[in-house]
Amino acid sequence: MEVGDGISGIIVSIVLWIVMSIVFVLLLALLEVVFWFSLLIILGMLYWLFFRALKLVFNKSNETKGSIQRAIFYVLSYTSMYVGWLFGIVYLVQVLK
Repeated sequence: MEVGDGISGIIVSIVLWIVMSIVFVLLLALLEVVFWFSLLIILGMLYWLFFRALKLVFNKSNETKGSIQRAIFYVLSYTSMYVGWLFGIVYLVQVLK
């Protein structure tokens, strides 16, 4: 942006400097919100994967005691249910890119 020399150029430069500083602060605040939201989503997914899935797996321990085939069936089914959708999201992001 072209500003003239003299007092009007100095005033316009100072106003533009203040406006750009405010814009950068707002963009930084927006970036912070996106970062914390992403972090909370990731922590929620990890909670779901580890604690919730492990609770369900350990609830089936009485049914699978002494039967390796049944235990493998439960392991594969819970793995596909709890981790498969994450791989699906990653795959869709890569395909849509």
